Amino acid sequence: MTLRRAAHNLLALLRKRRLEQELEGEIEAHLELAERDAVARGLSPEEARREARLRFGGVEQVKELHRERRSFVWLEALMRDLRYGLSSLARSPGFTASVVAVLALGIGANVAMFSVVDAVMLKPLPFAEPDRLVRVWEAPRPGVTNATSAANFLEWKRLASDFEALSAEQSISVALQNGGEPSRLNGKAVTAEYFQVFGTQARMGRTFTAEEDQGSSARVIVLSHAAWQNDFGADPDILTRRPMLDGEPYQVIGVLAPGAFDRDETKFWKPLAFTPVERESKSHWLMVYGRLRAGAALAQVNERMQAVYAATMEKASEEERQGAIVVERLASLLVGAKLQRSISIAFGAVALVLLIACANVANLLLAKGATRSKELAVRSALGASRSRLVAQLLTETLVLCLVGGAAGVLLAKVLLQAATPVLKEALPFTAEVTLDLRVLGFAGAVALGVALLTGILPALQTSFGSLAQSLNRAARGSSGSHALVRRSIVIGEVGLSLVLVCGALLLLKSLLKLQQIETGIRVEHVITTSVDLPKSSYPTPEKASQFYAAVAERLQAVPGVNRVGLTSHMPLQWIGNGEALREPGESKLVRVRLKRVDAGYFQTLGIPLLAGRGVTTRDTASAPLVVVINEALAARLKDVGRVQEAVGRKVRVSMPPFGEPNMSMPEVEIAGVIRGERVGPPGMPDPAVVYVPMAQAPAVHVKLIVLAQTDVAAVVSAMREAVRAVDPKLPLGEVATLEQVRARTLSGASRPAWLIGVFAAIAALLAGIGLYGVISHTVSQRRREIGIRMALGARSRDVLSQVLRNAMGLVSIGLGLGLLGALALTRVMKSLLYEVSPMDPWAFAAGCLAMIVVGLMAGWLPAHRAAGVDPVTTLRDEG
Repeated sequence: MTLRRAAHNLLALLRKRRLEQELEGEIEAHLELAERDAVARGLSPEEARREARLRFGGVEQVKELHRERRSFVWLEALMRDLRYGLSSLARSPGFTASVVAVLALGIGANVAMFSVVDAVMLKPLPFAEPDRLVRVWEAPRPGVTNATSAANFLEWKRLASDFEALSAEQSISVALQNGGEPSRLNGKAVTAEYFQVFGTQARMGRTFTAEEDQGSSARVIVLSHAAWQNDFGADPDILTRRPMLDGEPYQVIGVLAPGAFDRDETKFWKPLAFTPVERESKSHWLMVYGRLRAGAALAQVNERMQAVYAATMEKASEEERQGAIVVERLASLLVGAKLQRSISIAFGAVALVLLIACANVANLLLAKGATRSKELAVRSALGASRSRLVAQLLTETLVLCLVGGAAGVLLAKVLLQAATPVLKEALPFTAEVTLDLRVLGFAGAVALGVALLTGILPALQTSFGSLAQSLNRAARGSSGSHALVRRSIVIGEVGLSLVLVCGALLLLKSLLKLQQIETGIRVEHVITTSVDLPKSSYPTPEKASQFYAAVAERLQAVPGVNRVGLTSHMPLQWIGNGEALREPGESKLVRVRLKRVDAGYFQTLGIPLLAGRGVTTRDTASAPLVVVINEALAARLKDVGRVQEAVGRKVRVSMPPFGEPNMSMPEVEIAGVIRGERVGPPGMPDPAVVYVPMAQAPAVHVKLIVLAQTDVAAVVSAMREAVRAVDPKLPLGEVATLEQVRARTLSGASRPAWLIGVFAAIAALLAGIGLYGVISHTVSQRRREIGIRMALGARSRDVLSQVLRNAMGLVSIGLGLGLLGALALTRVMKSLLYEVSPMDPWAFAAGCLAMIVVGLMAGWLPAHRAAGVDPVTTLRDEG
């Protein structure tokens, strides 16, 4: 069929009434002319009319032939079936609403989850040629990756030939004075090729030139499109403005086009120009990204970069020369293995929910089909073929699934809107979770798949069999095969639900274990925030120390504040900077984490001393240098240096000077040992930590820790006033309680637990509904039998127990099959569990008990109704 012919046939469907009228007129005109010719030949009018019709043939057959030629017969039949299906469903609003609600729940959850899978795991990164984007690391030893130094980065640029562009970056935060209260603006200092690496263009103005990261004194910035809109009011004259950042004017030279960077925390970029000291420093503080040349293979790039590493480490120590350079795809870094596993498990769980929903819908269709056997028998007797009946039943199911799919899409939209804050925190900024055409196509495919999955069996069960015999009996209920199929479906529902319930209980137990982890600190009534000191206003460590002391003094005087502490790193969070400690006479370095604290830190958080003393107000810049270590480092020193008593021991610790990346390694005395506070993620041993007095090693980025005894809101307001009184140009960072910080630390484990838990609850509910439907239908079909038994002397409790035994029999078989599935499938969750075995008997026993309770609840109402049957009334009605 040609395209023109197909278009003509489709248009005929839209003009069906007019074409029918034209066809009727043409046939009548043809017959009238034939009659006139016959009359002219001498025939009577009656004879002429008869001869004209005999020669023309069957009028209806001609019409059908014409319709077949002018249109698509199968499409017309489908449209008739759709109209009939809609009217049939409209006559059963309760049944239709039940099916649509179940389908909307199953399809909606799957569509929402697929939009996450598509955004994170299927779509390429939203950058030009994303396969060429890489992250370049230093790997001092296997399994460990570090940032790099400015010196090494410059050598990589000079020696590496596999990169079209290579850029370094450093995260920064500044105070923005934009006419009102100062606000915090997160940004990055980047080298000139940064935007070339990511293939990002400016919508307004330009990005950086090579001269602007070569020591130029020009203060220029590029804004993200979101920052231009939200922080600068989409000012069309933004390129002429000079906003004040950290008290200094900066020229806006460009605004990026809308894109992935709008979902990132970074709001602006400024040139990263290395100072002479930074060019010589060995401090590792730069993150490096690159764009590979076209055709460059990652394995060969990694091999050639080892030669580059060897060239940069010629004068390094033997230990440093054992390292390597690692080049990895940016996509694999943004979406780690644990995130992929969590998303895959959640998607598998929601797929099980959909299967259970399909089982429920199939059960409902079987129940409805049992009541329609007489209707279908009549249609069969009137000439409808079995294939035609199956097509009609499938079309009705398709209508239901399409309506349920549309409702599911709306539900998915609501779910994604509600989950936006969680998704923003959990997913990489490159993932844009939306209901786009790909997701809508998935929704349509799911709806069609569900229609086939739920419609085939009920359609065949309903239409096949002895339809003629249905004319001779009332449509009282299901046949034996119908009942067996419905019971089998319920058994499958119970089994699938048990798999989800067991998985949810395993994750819940793991979460409870995480909640019981000893943090080593006080988290109740502790409020935290942060302050970043601009170098322009605080150029020396003395000025920074004066600021800390003034803020701490003001906060300590606030009513309701018990204690105040300052630190360079938030409690319960990982200390990113790795330093080194060397004992006298030892050449081997001990890897440590460095944390600056003031005299109030340990007391504010309730961290006890194990030996010696903590940091005190006497540990000033002019006093002898001291440190406090945690018990993990004390144990490490015992193993490495055979040090039995760490307190009083002299060691050397590497630490960067105030606001500089270069490193010094002064000699310090260990003044005390504390019980360790948790700084590593769950399941990881606490690292060795050195605590340096804030006054002896001031930090630019400071965290304020306040132990409050009154209303938190009042203390937060006092914290803002204290900082404003010392420096009105400094904004506070995010204010949070330590309990919130702790919850965020555990969020990677809690999110899957709660998500799978919700899916498991939905699955158990659907399984209970399915079981209730089967038992209730069975009771209604056996009403006469029950009435006879009770008339012969059966007691109500006998009937009650019999119905409950039937329900629990189905549940027991489902539990047996579900346990086998749970034993096989929960093993994939091993990486998400903390100190819990995937075969944990407590979880499996509790899961079985939960499904038994669901089964009893689902069977109780039908059993109670059966026990209340009046035999006299029943026998009279059924007789």
